[in-house]
Amino acid sequence: MSEDQKLSVETKNLKENMREDSPKSPLPAHVRQACEAARMKPVSNPFPQNFERPIYTNGDRFLLCLVGLPGRGKTFISYRVKHWLIYFHDIPTKVVNLGNARRRLVGQKKSPDFFNHSNSEGQAILSRARKECLKEIREFLTEDKEGTHVGRVAIYDAANVTVKNRMDVIEEMKGVLPQSHIIFVEVIQTNKENIERHIRSVKVHVGMPDYKDESDKDKAVDNYLERVKLYQKEYVTMGKNRKLSFIKIVDDGRQVTVNRIKGFLPGQLVNYLMNIHTQPRPLYLSRHGESQYNVLKKIGGNSPLSPQGEKYAVALAKWVKENVLNPKEALTKSPKHARLYTSSLRRTIDTVRHFDHSVQEDGWVTMRRREWRALDEIFAGVFDGMTYHQIKQKAPSQFELRCKNKLEYRYPRGESYQDVIKRVEQAVVTMEGLQDPVVVVAHQAVLRIVYAYFMMMDKNDATTISIPLNTVIKLVPRNHGCDEERFVLVNKENKEDSNNAPSH
Repeated sequence: MSEDQKLSVETKNLKENMREDSPKSPLPAHVRQACEAARMKPVSNPFPQNFERPIYTNGDRFLLCLVGLPGRGKTFISYRVKHWLIYFHDIPTKVVNLGNARRRLVGQKKSPDFFNHSNSEGQAILSRARKECLKEIREFLTEDKEGTHVGRVAIYDAANVTVKNRMDVIEEMKGVLPQSHIIFVEVIQTNKENIERHIRSVKVHVGMPDYKDESDKDKAVDNYLERVKLYQKEYVTMGKNRKLSFIKIVDDGRQVTVNRIKGFLPGQLVNYLMNIHTQPRPLYLSRHGESQYNVLKKIGGNSPLSPQGEKYAVALAKWVKENVLNPKEALTKSPKHARLYTSSLRRTIDTVRHFDHSVQEDGWVTMRRREWRALDEIFAGVFDGMTYHQIKQKAPSQFELRCKNKLEYRYPRGESYQDVIKRVEQAVVTMEGLQDPVVVVAHQAVLRIVYAYFMMMDKNDATTISIPLNTVIKLVPRNHGCDEERFVLVNKENKEDSNNAPSH
């Protein structure tokens, strides 16, 4: 009997042993409570409370004003912060880029002399572009009517290397924002190797508009470095004026200086900026191996792996050793220092139990597992352990509600995708801060959220992303998303079962 035939027999026995008419285990406490609540007689409640998600700006408006030499990652940070604010905090956010405004006025300008501060014509055009940017920011920040409690965040992506540049921003925002709500974010990079790699990979090869038609990439890099030197002559770092609110980030968070930062959202921003960086590194996402509940088409639960799931666990350990710990082309300095994150549920822990955990020469424990409850699967509440067919039969109205709005729908006594997005944030921000590879073994709903965040997708699209079993998804964060590769480690014999495994 072949290995696949043995797996088929074991799966058949599993279904027989866990059939629906087998003895039932006692109902969990949350299910008993829900049943009791459903039998309660309704009470008089003429003034019901309407529950809505909190608004984290509390109606306040902020302007984040980037500061720093070209090629330091300001645009990368601007768009990451924007996505983080919208994705996790539902805050209307807009990035206004000075380079785009300049190109709208004069098209692509490659000559470094255009940016020379002694070039009056070039400086006049840049000054006009700055005014247009600040006008656009004012209009965005004042779109909300006073008292609507929505709030907004504008991000001004520009070099702002001179004191005059920054004071012009403050002057233009008078009557729109208090000075404490204008936060300067200075980005400093001292590592020449990192600077050139960023310029070469992001500004030139990926396609900064000024160089998208340039065939000689080395010439384009030299051209850009000449531009940087012109800015460097006029550059004045933040710190002398202690009345300004600013966050200074040196070498991708190696050193962070904070001045006059107060309040919840600015505090959260500091935490996020301390973790974000521009260094390339791979992120590997994998669902757990097929579980016994997957075989039975049940959702939730805390079941062990099926025989097919165990086969994937063995294959995953081998693949990680060959491709993560010993890659042919390493993106990071220490691939052997790769991290391993799982949820607290049995099926993810069982999936990684064959991983190598040997102690390396420097004392590092290979792939030491870190357990995150924040990465647990979405909780189905009273429907935990049921099939979707059973839910449709027993609670058709709930089934219909979920189909209409999967993002907002909350399982009775359970969670919604929105709830999971909020708890996953802490794990995602930690992943942002890692400069080593990380392998995340978790669940369909959770990995959809992680994937959509790093790919900079709208969270409304997260609920339908394909995260199949038996597959590793490799992501490498870039300016506006990620490079992506998918690796199928185990081809399941019964493809119909594999495609239809229940998964929120």
